[in-house]
Amino acid sequence: MRLRIMMIRRLIMLCLTAGACVAVLGWSATAQGPACRYYKVQANSLNISKEARGDSLFIDVLDKDEIVCVTRDEKVGDRDWVYIAHKLPKPNEKAPVEGWTNLRLLQPLTPAEITAATGAAAAPAASAAAPPADDVLRFSQPVPFGPFPVNGRSIDELAQGIPQFPPFEGLEENLWKKNCAACHKWDRQTLCEQGASYAKNPRYALRISHPYGGFSSALMQWAKSGCQ
Repeated sequence: MRLRIMMIRRLIMLCLTAGACVAVLGWSATAQGPACRYYKVQANSLNISKEARGDSLFIDVLDKDEIVCVTRDEKVGDRDWVYIAHKLPKPNEKAPVEGWTNLRLLQPLTPAEITAATGAAAAPAASAAAPPADDVLRFSQPVPFGPFPVNGRSIDELAQGIPQFPPFEGLEENLWKKNCAACHKWDRQTLCEQGASYAKNPRYALRISHPYGGFSSALMQWAKSGCQ
């Protein structure tokens, strides 16, 4: 009798332990990462940076009206940065982005738009984005993004400038450290054509570091604006 009671107690303990394990495993299986806040790209083209700072390397470019999933926020100086985990090329289809951008150039989706993009309701955006700025980049106006010396200078000025480093390693300084016009027959038309080629294939503009460190991205956005 005593032996039988001990066996019953052991069975009860095993059941309780198994139940606890199942509960833990169930929680782990259903645990998810940070919730998405869905936005739409407002700018004609949106540069994605590796880090949340203005002089960071560009790793991707998104087009106007693309839908993205934001999972993190960071305030750097007077700029609000957000981390884009992925974009949604089609409903329920995800493509990784994994980079930072300016919150000001994104517009939060409405509940109806979220449902259409994901098939289910999602967490609302934490805060409304500011009204869109004039995102038309013009030939003779300062570029408002990118690292030095691109940021703050116009495409017209940059086309007449001097590179910061050689186009490839091992090139002697006297062969490359000279006015860009000495090696390139750049005028407004040829620059527009170059920018248009980047607009057709944005990743091509980011495949290698440009001697100006962001000039390719500026040309691409200028071309998307109609080379004004």
